[in-house]
Amino acid sequence: GLSIIMLTPEVFKPLREVGTQFHASADGVTASSQIFDLLEEQKPVEPGHAPAPDLHHSPIVLTDLSVQAPGRMVLAPAHLSATIEPGTVTVLRGLSGSGKSTTASVLLGLVDPTSGSVTVGGTPLTDLDRASWWKNITWVPQRPVILPGTVTDNVGSSLSPALTEGQFHHRPAGVVATLDQGWETVIGHGGVGLSVGQRQRLALTRALVDARPLVILDEPSAHLDAMSEQYVSQAVAALKERGHTVVVIAHRAAIVQQADCVIDVTAQALT
Repeated sequence: GLSIIMLTPEVFKPLREVGTQFHASADGVTASSQIFDLLEEQKPVEPGHAPAPDLHHSPIVLTDLSVQAPGRMVLAPAHLSATIEPGTVTVLRGLSGSGKSTTASVLLGLVDPTSGSVTVGGTPLTDLDRASWWKNITWVPQRPVILPGTVTDNVGSSLSPALTEGQFHHRPAGVVATLDQGWETVIGHGGVGLSVGQRQRLALTRALVDARPLVILDEPSAHLDAMSEQYVSQAVAALKERGHTVVVIAHRAAIVQQADCVIDVTAQALT
């Protein structure tokens, strides 16, 4: 019995080694597959060094722009060609998932095109220095980030602490009126929480206070009621009057009617 107990591990040792080697080979095959996938991926575009041109006089031209959606065999947008003229309001319109926000991300320099190009005043966007380009852009995303601090801190340091909502022409559409301490109400961490709609109105006000030559608004009226939507329309009109180029992702008729140009964004399945 003692001999059997001592010899049994030696008998089964080769079988255990076969199992170990099998799992090791399976891990190796998986790792190799991942390495080949990485090698086949498109090489990231190297950031450029050219300074951003004057956007007050430089059109933005999208030529056959396509971006493949991550993890999907879909181009969104697909073969998009359009021109965004300086000092105009351009609306990006399309179905959900068509690539409107991705198009905005390409304009922001956050996403590289799969094919096609974007030029600014004749210079490829990929050749521009990213920091120089971003200094020319004000971006209001769908879900703006609110910084811990007062309402005044979030809107802009150029505002006087004593400024009331009635004195500020581009007021945040009723946000301040609902807060106990007005402009000095502390929001964010440790302060008052704001709804998504209130955040959008506050972010839009911040954009108006410190607007750059190019203003990109991603669904600014998506979480607003009809009354608040009027303030968005007024804000877009005010930005245009001040000579800014405004790109808006929008569905609502009130915003679309203000557009100098409407760009229909579509997606396409890859075969």
